[in-house]
Amino acid sequence: MSVLYLVRHGQANSRGEVYDLLSPLGKEQSFQLGSYSARNNEVPDRIITGTMRRHIETGQFFMEGVKSVLGEQEKFAKSSFIVQDSRLNEFSPELWSSYAKLISSRSHSFSKTLSQFQRVREAGGIRSAALFFKLTEEILSFWKEGKEVPSGVESFVEFQDRVMNARVEWFSPSVTERNFIFTSGTPISLLLHKILGQNSSQFTWMPWIWNTSLSIFRWIRGEYLPVSINGVPHLLAKEQRTLF
Repeated sequence: MSVLYLVRHGQANSRGEVYDLLSPLGKEQSFQLGSYSARNNEVPDRIITGTMRRHIETGQFFMEGVKSVLGEQEKFAKSSFIVQDSRLNEFSPELWSSYAKLISSRSHSFSKTLSQFQRVREAGGIRSAALFFKLTEEILSFWKEGKEVPSGVESFVEFQDRVMNARVEWFSPSVTERNFIFTSGTPISLLLHKILGQNSSQFTWMPWIWNTSLSIFRWIRGEYLPVSINGVPHLLAKEQRTLF
């Protein structure tokens, strides 16, 4: 029976200049997911990642966790074991910053919130995360409307099309039994919205998807059906669980 594991990347470097790499905690989260999966006989037959550094690193530290339990296996060394697919990438940082600049020029309240976020970002914590998600909610809403798309920025329609095209390929019957997909919060939010047939916003899940969370689907009677959504059974301590 084919099983698909949809995984958000580990905690990224939200306090630094370069976001697109894992924090030390993000590496540990990924390692723990790998060791947990191996201990529970959920060993990957194939890994699919986006091409962003945080996706690739999550897959790498996940595999270190798997190997810490099982050691090396022949299939892990095959060239077909790891596949990269840019359609699974998150929207670019340039999109966020471009829309933040545009909305700030028109909305005093948004500009004020953005200034508050910039002051507390490096400290991290709940306040920083809350402000980030508040800003991102407005940015995504403006982006989805599609009335204005800054030069060089991917439109929402383009983003949605590539994510759904990736779904057609990876959410199809597979010759490999267990496939792990490592991606980001917004693609996962769109995929869950589609698969679960929800009538709410396509971004509903985005602020609530844990780093290295598992959403598991089994191929049953001609389709992938959800078994569990957004679980973090490998992160037992509260301080290990992060959204940002």
